[in-house]
Amino acid sequence: MNTKLFEVLKTKCKSFGLTKKALEELTELGSSELTDESTDEEIAAKADLLVPYAKAMQGEITRKTRKSSTKKQSEDEGDGEDESDTDMPAWFKTYQQSNDARIAALEQENTTLKAEKAATERATTIADKAKKLGIPEFMAKRLHIADDADIDAELTNFKQELVNNSLMPKGQAHEAGKVDLTQAKEDAKTWAAGLPD
Repeated sequence: MNTKLFEVLKTKCKSFGLTKKALEELTELGSSELTDESTDEEIAAKADLLVPYAKAMQGEITRKTRKSSTKKQSEDEGDGEDESDTDMPAWFKTYQQSNDARIAALEQENTTLKAEKAATERATTIADKAKKLGIPEFMAKRLHIADDADIDAELTNFKQELVNNSLMPKGQAHEAGKVDLTQAKEDAKTWAAGLPD
C-alpha cells in the first residue's frame, strides 16, 4: 500500500464518511501501478481516478442504510403505530388532548353566553317598545314574539288588537296602578244614574 496515495485519497474523500478500512482497500487497489519513485502528480492523478469509486461506495452504504431504516420503520408500523403517533411524543399528545377539551368547553360556554346576552337584549328591546306603545308591563311579559319577527310591527299589531277589543283606551296609555279617580267617580255616577230604580 502506498502511504502517499492513502493520505491524498483520505484528504479528497474526507467528506464522504468512509471508514479507514474502506480507504485502505481503495489505496490497495490503486497502488498496484505505483512505486516508491512515483511523482506527486502521478499519485494525485491515481487518487482522482479512485474518487468516483469512493463516491460509489458512499452511495451504496447510504442506500443500504436507508433500506435498513425503512425496513425497521415498516416493522414498527406493523406493530399498530401510525406515522403521526411516532412523530409526536406521548406527553404532547396528552397535553394536546386536554388543551383541545378545554378549548371546546370554552367555545361552548362562549356560545351559551352569547345566546343568553342576545335573548336578554331582545327582551329588553321588547319591554322598552311595549312601554313606549303603552302596553301594560304584565301583558308585555306574556308576549311571545318569534325570533325572526319584526318587534315593532308585532307590538303595534298587538296594541291595535287591544284597542279594537276595548281592552285599552284609544290614544291613552294605561299604566297599571295609575287610575284617574275623578274620571272613575264620574263614570260610576253616570252608570248608577242609568240603573233602573
